[in-house]
Amino acid sequence: MRVAFLNSMRSVGGGETWLLEAARGLTERGHEIVVVARHGGAFADRAEWEGHSVLRLPMSNDFDPASVFRLAGFLRRFRPDVVNVSVQRAVRIGCAAVRLAGVGEVVERRGLNFPARPSRLNRWVYGGCVSFVLANCGEIADQMVVSGLVPEDRVAVVPNGIDPSRVPPGGGSAIRAELGLGQDAPLVSMVARLVRDKGHALAFEAFGRLAERLPGARLAVVGSGKLGPELSELTSSVAPAGSVIFMGARDDVPAILDASDVLLVSSLREGMPHSILEAMVAGTPVVATEVAGIPEMIRDGREGLLIPAGSTEAIERALHRVLSDHDLARRLSEAAAQRVRAEFGLDVMIDRTERIFKAVAARASTHPE
Repeated sequence: MRVAFLNSMRSVGGGETWLLEAARGLTERGHEIVVVARHGGAFADRAEWEGHSVLRLPMSNDFDPASVFRLAGFLRRFRPDVVNVSVQRAVRIGCAAVRLAGVGEVVERRGLNFPARPSRLNRWVYGGCVSFVLANCGEIADQMVVSGLVPEDRVAVVPNGIDPSRVPPGGGSAIRAELGLGQDAPLVSMVARLVRDKGHALAFEAFGRLAERLPGARLAVVGSGKLGPELSELTSSVAPAGSVIFMGARDDVPAILDASDVLLVSSLREGMPHSILEAMVAGTPVVATEVAGIPEMIRDGREGLLIPAGSTEAIERALHRVLSDHDLARRLSEAAAQRVRAEFGLDVMIDRTERIFKAVAARASTHPE
């Protein structure tokens, strides 16, 4: 089977991590894979570093004609069975190129609970181009069916998966030394793009109040994004000086989680965050908003603490509870580690993805196996 994965993000987040994991897993099973990425981004570089064949396109807007025609030409030569698209821009460019090339079946992977509106454009995308929608949680799958754009038999849920061996233990002492923290200083981490959906402003306000109750507490902010300068300025008015530390984009997240006492996910909109799976493997307790697929990953009071989205008071209370109750933190982390290994294995995710791709490809006559 030949598969082209198309993603228009420059940075590497949860959706891009899913794509790279799926591409690697399918390659190891003998399928021919190409990654189509946006020129000039960390995602394209990461895909190449991992050994994938990468086609770089400008993807300067949702209907960038240069990208559409170049992609269509490539698809005519590669003749994929499946073109997997994710992120709105990639969906539209991918659909236009597939229709122009006349090859491949389009499978959209949706990892964010952003409802699709039944606009004229979306009716064309889902009625005349996208053959199947792969959602990473039940809420997103339900949204697509309720929208009326996709029938129930063309949507499936494939939860994210993780290979525990890719979250190596240790490294926390070095991170704490880098941050100038003692081993007993409370450390909260956030691992997310610096965009509004992730709720950083609410988290900073809540943490500022928490830091007044727990002097010496620190918040490590891991990730990059367009809100960086705005959020950096915000910290000076809501949190004690030096208590919020911006670490930028990092490739040593397991070590940061090992150093942390709790992972905070304050998202207002989500899918199934990969950072939560990493924390569950690393043994780091999780405090997260109960949006989209998060309650499908952790159950409140069992594998983590769930809080309503948008509540600074709830963030502060939950963080304080985990940081002040070591027995609770231990119980949550132990239960989370057990559940992620039992229910969110990477092989299960690859199995389900491969099965769906093969079923969709069987409908096409462009490149039968």
